[in-house]
Amino acid sequence: MLARNGVVVDVLRRTATRDGRELALTPKELGVLEELVRAGGAPVSAVHLLEKVWDAQLDPFSGVLKVVVHGLRRKLGDPPLIETVPRFGYRI
Repeated sequence: MLARNGVVVDVLRRTATRDGRELALTPKELGVLEELVRAGGAPVSAVHLLEKVWDAQLDPFSGVLKVVVHGLRRKLGDPPLIETVPRFGYRI
């Protein structure tokens, strides 16, 4: 189990909750959330997220990561948890 700021990711069951509320996440959203929570507040590069959650052949300029992070932010609700780190990536 990984936890940060009220978010708990159960890596064995592949589930996540925020403040006890189950989140209906896609596998990619769950993968991104897991990496962000695992980082413990440190910034995680977009390249790292793409390598860990997608295969290494994905074009980093495709915009797919931004779309997944947008959906993840919406599902996590307020107050916002995921911060964009300009020209680098994201952090919780």
